[in-house]
Amino acid sequence: MNANIVEVFSSLQGEGTRLGERQIFVRFGACNLRCDYCDEPETIPAGSGEPWSLERLDAEIERHSKERPHRAISWTGGEPLLQAEFLAEAAAAARRFGLENVLETNALLPAKFEAVRAYFDAVAVDVKLPSAIGFSAFARHAEFLALLPPGSYVKIVLTADSKRAEWSEAVALLAERAPGLPLFLQPVTPADSLREKGKKVAPIPPKRAMEFYFEAKEKIVDVRIVPQWHPIWGIA
Repeated sequence: MNANIVEVFSSLQGEGTRLGERQIFVRFGACNLRCDYCDEPETIPAGSGEPWSLERLDAEIERHSKERPHRAISWTGGEPLLQAEFLAEAAAAARRFGLENVLETNALLPAKFEAVRAYFDAVAVDVKLPSAIGFSAFARHAEFLALLPPGSYVKIVLTADSKRAEWSEAVALLAERAPGLPLFLQPVTPADSLREKGKKVAPIPPKRAMEFYFEAKEKIVDVRIVPQWHPIWGIA
């Protein structure tokens, strides 16, 4: 069995509750979205990366785990759940190294996640606002949120185009489906738009970010504003 993998590397986690933790990252090729602010656009095409066998991936994980201590493997992309059968077998095999499995996902494939969730210790859920992807994914997010293990968290990337109405809808969804999970408001790292040629995607203005924060705090206990740290650190 093979899967398309773009890269496998060791680095510090730059987002979420595990910020600053050294992890092994396994980046899958192919994504079912085209987010306006995508920071890994080369992973979007179905043929991105190259075919890896389970044996090759297992050996690479073993190499990194021997070189220095890691707490977890971050299975990222692209969208890892597009290759769910391989993902399940790889995550199961990786447990022999004493590492936790953390899935990074856009949370649009709840049925695929339900089939593999037993292998994951935590999930980083990237809830998408309609302004970033061109349609509402809240119904599928709602299904996905009901399946999450303890230790998971939710991230929402905020841009200058993020609207108050869609934010209110997202907060209501999280308050109903995942009120105990930490929520991270992540001002976007400036980038070229993938959906509008010549446009620059800019971060949400600080004043509006704080308004979004206080609105969320009315319904969700743990809310934080944290930028993406990899560009700040200057590392992969």
